[in-house]
Amino acid sequence: MSQFIDDDDDNIRSSMLLFLRIFYELSSALAFIHNLPDSQRVVHGDLKPENALLTSDLHCKLSDFGSAQVVALTGSTTSESIKPKTSGMTLAFAAPEKLKSLNTKPKKEHDTYSFGMILYVILSGSRPYQHPDHENAFAESIKRGERPEEITIDERRVTLSQPRQQILDVLQSIMRKCWTQDPSHRPNMLKVRDGLQSVIDQHRGVDILTEVTEMLRCMSLNVPRKHEQQFLPLHHFLVKEQRFMQGLVFLSAHVVSQYD
Repeated sequence: MSQFIDDDDDNIRSSMLLFLRIFYELSSALAFIHNLPDSQRVVHGDLKPENALLTSDLHCKLSDFGSAQVVALTGSTTSESIKPKTSGMTLAFAAPEKLKSLNTKPKKEHDTYSFGMILYVILSGSRPYQHPDHENAFAESIKRGERPEEITIDERRVTLSQPRQQILDVLQSIMRKCWTQDPSHRPNMLKVRDGLQSVIDQHRGVDILTEVTEMLRCMSLNVPRKHEQQFLPLHHFLVKEQRFMQGLVFLSAHVVSQYD
């Protein structure tokens, strides 16, 4: 997903239906791992654009579980606390409470915060903090409750049609709720997923497919030979029944690891 950052192509920046679907599917993946049985529940722990992969037909897959932690009811984890990486991009996506202490136990609210930050970089087309060399400075700003400026997103809004503006407003609202300072006020990913699904249901699948085709053209990628409907999008996964709506498909086909 990081290929959408720092790209000034107006066609890419205005693909709100595609962005809606991408975040619908990413929220579905997070909702799934956050709501596994208690002894198997997973917190990703290092969510950022580089870990949200896109298939050849621009469906979204969650990857890189190298920092993931399995959280039991006791709050214990499968390994010792993992220190945040020193990369400016990684720190920029870390929740403020995580930055305050390296011993903070992994929580799903940390992933929710990172989800909000990913929304920001895709909607704005820019990195959340423009000077990653000054890690200590922006880390302190995050802990104080400061967030990236939304000027670029507001400028983008005026270039969109009314229906696309409405989608942008929904995504921006979710972004703000997810990155709120108090973790107890962040929405759970099931609620985010269901909210995005309700918006997607208001639009025709053919319109989303049109944006997919246009995006592939803008990115100089080949349109998939197979029709998109032959793929099983992640949002078709039924968490409670642990299966996809269209037949039985293993989760590993849609949530992938860099070790596969």
